[in-house]
Amino acid sequence: MEGFFSRAAGAGRGLLGTWVKIPSFETVELLGHAGFDFVVIDMEHAPHPGDLVYRLVFAAQKMGMGALVRLPDRSETEVQRILDGGADGLLVPRVTSISEAREITRAMVFAPEGTRGLGSTSRAGRWGLKPVEDYLRHGNGQCVRMIQLEDWDSLQRAAEFAALPHVNGIFIGHGDLFLSSGRPASDPEVRALSAGVAQMARSAGILSGAAAGTPEEARIYLDMGFSLVMVSNDATLFGRAAAGAVAEARG
Repeated sequence: MEGFFSRAAGAGRGLLGTWVKIPSFETVELLGHAGFDFVVIDMEHAPHPGDLVYRLVFAAQKMGMGALVRLPDRSETEVQRILDGGADGLLVPRVTSISEAREITRAMVFAPEGTRGLGSTSRAGRWGLKPVEDYLRHGNGQCVRMIQLEDWDSLQRAAEFAALPHVNGIFIGHGDLFLSSGRPASDPEVRALSAGVAQMARSAGILSGAAAGTPEEARIYLDMGFSLVMVSNDATLFGRAAAGAVAEARG
């Protein structure tokens, strides 16, 4: 999708997405028919290999959705190939230091400002049919470079991460925040912290993201002003719908 970052930044209300855990084109197609604005293909908590990610990105974009990818870790190994595969951006999990955030997002930006190499004969460059200048401009200006802050100390320093030159999104990992702090997303202090991060990101001119387990929780984050809000994931949505159908049919 051309200009997903601009679309997300300019939306009057946050965009709605979900995680892709199931390795299926049909599932992604159904998510598009359902009306989701974007998906995040999860390489951290789902066993998606690189070639499948490439095809799921294509499927999502052909359904009119933004296609982001959550990296498996904080290394730079997959960055070049996923971006040249045409993904609209990347989420970096479990970032805890300024230096980590600086280096991984520099890998998403072309030299000399960053360390990403030229690959204009890839899908992102329309196999060489896209002018190199457009390929470079899109890669640097329209790529979502979102870091996930998932512990209390890092979230308290969210403004420092947001000030880095190549970070253009902050995502709150409420699940790991609960593991490290013992405070669920519904805790009043966590709610206040989340709202503060959304407001800070908006003031800084970058994106903000959060994941919700239910539509009701997703509306809370949309009302807070988050740019990208995830609700559940494809596997859980299917599982709960299937379990509900069985329970209803059996009375």
